[in-house]
Amino acid sequence: MNALHFGHACVLGLLLAAPAQNTHVQTDLTKDKTNYEHAADPIARAKAIEKLGHEEYVAARQALETGKMEEALQFLKDYNHQVTETHDALVKTGLDPVKHSNGFRQLQISVRERERDLRELIDHIGFAQREPFDKLGDNLDSLNQKLILELFPRRAPNKQSGQQDNP
Repeated sequence: MNALHFGHACVLGLLLAAPAQNTHVQTDLTKDKTNYEHAADPIARAKAIEKLGHEEYVAARQALETGKMEEALQFLKDYNHQVTETHDALVKTGLDPVKHSNGFRQLQISVRERERDLRELIDHIGFAQREPFDKLGDNLDSLNQKLILELFPRRAPNKQSGQQDNP
């Protein structure tokens, strides 16, 4: 096979693989979204959001690579809505995140990882189109900081010694 034919075969292989890859991502996304939606409680939802969030970001990256900016943005908005909703549900349980970190911890890890992924995606978006993506990143950063403070609250300094109280 000469180089020209080999090059065409490689391009054809890539073109055929892209739809198969998209189908695989869509299948995983659908499965993980169903798991998230059917989770019995907020802790189970927080655990499910780890996989779902990853799949939503993979789908967003693929949408951006094919020039589908609005589709990519929608995947990212969906994730933001899901983590905010999950956090609110965890807070409503009344559990102390310090003593019962299950759910809060998984959510914080997911939010931190997706925030990092979003910052990487933003690097590939034209400056004029970044604003809605930056807002989502700011929301994730805010939620991440809130989760960290819930999991690791700051201790008030001991007034007499200037040292921190031990809980």
